[in-house]
Amino acid sequence: MLRVKYFYTKITRAWASGTFRERSIRFLVTCVRRPIEVSIGYLRLSKADRNLNVNDGFTDHRQEKDHHRSNHDHIRRIIAAYKKSKQLQGQAALPFEIRGLWAEWISVNYNKLVVALEAEDVNELASMLENLFREQFTVDTGGYDNYIQYRSIFGSLYIKYVWSKYRDLLLVLGFDPNRICFPNVGNQTGVVLNGKVISIETMRHAYHAVEMCELLRDIPKAICVEIGCGIGGQAYQTVQMGGEQISKYVLFDIPEVAVLSSYFLLSAFPNKRVRLFGEGSVSVSSSDEYDIAVFPHYAISQLSDSSVDLFYNANSFSEMDGATSREYLSIIERTCRKYFLHDNHDAIFKFEDADGSTSTNVIGSNLIPNPVLFKRIFKRLRVHGLPEDRSLVQYEYLYKKMNPTLKVNKTKEL
Repeated sequence: MLRVKYFYTKITRAWASGTFRERSIRFLVTCVRRPIEVSIGYLRLSKADRNLNVNDGFTDHRQEKDHHRSNHDHIRRIIAAYKKSKQLQGQAALPFEIRGLWAEWISVNYNKLVVALEAEDVNELASMLENLFREQFTVDTGGYDNYIQYRSIFGSLYIKYVWSKYRDLLLVLGFDPNRICFPNVGNQTGVVLNGKVISIETMRHAYHAVEMCELLRDIPKAICVEIGCGIGGQAYQTVQMGGEQISKYVLFDIPEVAVLSSYFLLSAFPNKRVRLFGEGSVSVSSSDEYDIAVFPHYAISQLSDSSVDLFYNANSFSEMDGATSREYLSIIERTCRKYFLHDNHDAIFKFEDADGSTSTNVIGSNLIPNPVLFKRIFKRLRVHGLPEDRSLVQYEYLYKKMNPTLKVNKTKEL
């Protein structure tokens, strides 16, 4: 019944935004193509991969002895940070207004979470967050999509096929997937590997963590900033692998999503100093006494010049309103001193907002930092991709700052 209501809401929103035809075609193509690809891919797997322990990975883990129980003090901190961020959100610069695809996702998927946050219902939030990865508000941020997929006709085949493919990509890097760890926080879904539940998304995060740590290998006490952090899985893998090499990992996302990453990282890193919004300045200087920070998206404008060694974004710049992604690019040009790494698709999305205005994204290939400041190291087809992503052409990009001290007065027009 919940899924029927969900799809009805999605359809009415798509119709209202003027994207119904385009999204319907993409949905129908995926419905035909996905089972074919999954079936063929599964048949090509080794016997060991066809016997991967998926069933135990998708059982309910909340009653297990070592499952993480919510810390109510953490949740109170999260509520305070959320309310502070929402209070100041209206004062943020116009480009940081949430429009387009993400405005739709919040209205469709986050109502249950927002109601509990506004009511400061600690017990309800604890219950929902202990079921993280299986709640609807984690759609498109990791977990929930696989949870729903597993319960479909080809679900088990799908998980084994994609998980094995992502694992093999890690092997190509020379990284042993058995080294991956994941905390028993939330209600994770995936394949049981060495007694831990490892999801498809975790495999992808581990791949990019290897990539990021290699880029930063010659930079002591590196500072990383991730824009659009989802649940915080990429941060977890990168901090775990980077160790003392990474001084600070700072995450920026819209307030509703920042709630999820705050909970996950506070729970996963009990011995790390985690700063939330309102608990200190939005700064990445060496004197700031924190290891990980989670801030609302608009607070990124407070970063100081040439203060960040690596900016990372996956799958969100091209889903934002164009004015927002351009603003982020301008900030990256000003504050980055070494690398800008991102992967985004090349599909144009147009949304008709409730006020009658039109929101259009900027595709990944057009999100180019000023060539006076940056040189492109590579542009390549995205390594990872789900069967349902085939309708979207997507690339990975790496840019390097040529002169960290050089400044220009005007951002390149896109």
